[in-house]
Amino acid sequence: MDRRKKVDAWAIVLICLNILAGILLVLILLVFHLAQPEFETMFDRFYKLDIRTDWDIQYLHYLIDLIVLIAFISFSGLLLDFFRGRRKNDHSSSLILIIIGIIFFIMLGVIMILL
Repeated sequence: MDRRKKVDAWAIVLICLNILAGILLVLILLVFHLAQPEFETMFDRFYKLDIRTDWDIQYLHYLIDLIVLIAFISFSGLLLDFFRGRRKNDHSSSLILIIIGIIFFIMLGVIMILL
């Protein structure tokens, strides 16, 4: 039995954040494919074609930016869900995920500094 009388705006925001994160995940896979080195095949060796054997730095920077963006969207969705819950058992796993998210942001910051 659903006792809500109107549509919850925060629930719509959470759904939109999930859809945006899914789209960005597909975009991350595409940028990763563009950034990785090309694989050498038998035909490349036979025809002596030049292929890129190292990672494309420009696409790697785009990849890192997209990862930061999707991590921020996921973290904000977790925070929104954490503050939105009303029952006691709503926050049991969210707190662990938020702590993991904070650790992920710290590790990502270190990686960005090293690049």
